[in-house]
Amino acid sequence: MQTTSRGRPKKFDDTQVLARAMTVFWQKGYAATSMDDLLGAMQIPRQSLYRTFTDKHTLFVKSLQFYDENVTSKVVNALTADEAAIDCLRGVFKMWRDAVNLPNALGCLMVNTGTQDFSADSEVSQLVKANQKRVVAAFEKALKRGQREGDIAASIDPKAVSRTACATVNGLLAMSKNGMSEAFKKDVFTTLQNLVGIE
Repeated sequence: MQTTSRGRPKKFDDTQVLARAMTVFWQKGYAATSMDDLLGAMQIPRQSLYRTFTDKHTLFVKSLQFYDENVTSKVVNALTADEAAIDCLRGVFKMWRDAVNLPNALGCLMVNTGTQDFSADSEVSQLVKANQKRVVAAFEKALKRGQREGDIAASIDPKAVSRTACATVNGLLAMSKNGMSEAFKKDVFTTLQNLVGIE
């Protein structure tokens, strides 16, 4: 997306440089990320960063929004795909396993942000909470649809199970940054899938 400022075209793509900024925040966290870190990754002049993104905080907020739209949406879209709900749930568990098993796993940007103290920053706090609610709601809807389709046990509580599953996976994603044994990951996913009622 090329945009203009004062009649002169930019020499960079907003989406590409925002993706690079998001990755830096994802790797280092907000507090540990310097403007030099961002400039080095985004490969744009300092004045262009300020002109386009205003300041570090605004850039961080935009990075969180970008993550929600481009990373979290993959999970939500998988849960709401036009196929049997149980297959949607299996697909999401595969996505989560793949994320945990990535070399140099970064975890989840939203979860990482949620572990930092943004209690005084309502904008960031609201983005993190909204992101979490969005995934839980999509998971709950998939469980309810699976119950209607007869593939998920009617005895489970979709709201409670979706909250438990998402909270557990969020914790696992956060832990994945420091590594964990294959047995540990297998136990967690096996227990979660049993809780949901899928193989």
